[in-house]
Amino acid sequence: MKSSVEKKFDKYEKRGNQNWEQMMSKDFRFFNAYQQARYGWIVRFAGDLRGKKILDLGCGGGSLTYILAKAGAEVTGVEQEGLGLQFAKENLMTVDRDKNWKYSFVQASAYELPFEKDYFDTVVNCEVIEHLENPEKMLQEVARVLKKGGKFILTTPYRLTEVPQDPNHVKEYFPGELEAMLKKYFSNVGIKLTHHMFWRAFYTYPVRLYKRRPLGKWFVNILVLLFGWNPFMIDHATPGKFDVFSTICAWGSN
Repeated sequence: MKSSVEKKFDKYEKRGNQNWEQMMSKDFRFFNAYQQARYGWIVRFAGDLRGKKILDLGCGGGSLTYILAKAGAEVTGVEQEGLGLQFAKENLMTVDRDKNWKYSFVQASAYELPFEKDYFDTVVNCEVIEHLENPEKMLQEVARVLKKGGKFILTTPYRLTEVPQDPNHVKEYFPGELEAMLKKYFSNVGIKLTHHMFWRAFYTYPVRLYKRRPLGKWFVNILVLLFGWNPFMIDHATPGKFDVFSTICAWGSN
């Protein structure tokens, strides 16, 4: 029988404020185009953000909260881990010096959201569901707090191996099983495969002739930082037979 005890999440203790530092970096060696595209896909599917009440569920260090608030949304970031929440508050304070943006942070479990029914226009969930022992309990809560006609958008790794490669992950998903689970709680469910595996391999391959330096990663990061073009944002509208992807972007409305 599968344990109902949540796996200890110690990412912040081990990696610190990494996601924020990578997102804000202008140095091609430290910027993370792969991560940036996850946020990009969520924003693309969210549409016009101005004036929308958005829940950033599992906000971590506040990277996506920052992007949403900067675009004009009224964002509530929820994070269970105290250290992650501390990072989020500190990070947003450093960039919103004039306090013009609308955002707040709440420490709470995704299983028990402290909000009324039909409260948010949009709920976003970036790389969270793979960490949960009971993902359907979170989906029930999301469906409860989402307004009629609102949209829930998530990203998660495409399942490539039997056992998750990241020790922080409880379960990774195939597109079909994620879609079936979302359909229990939302209508108009959609699945988009992103982050083509060609570019992921190019991005992560350490070149042995150059002391295993990640030349592909640096090249892609330069493309994003200098020209604003991210290959992980390429829209493969009709994937071919041999196209393989590493990320799933999914959504549903109620």
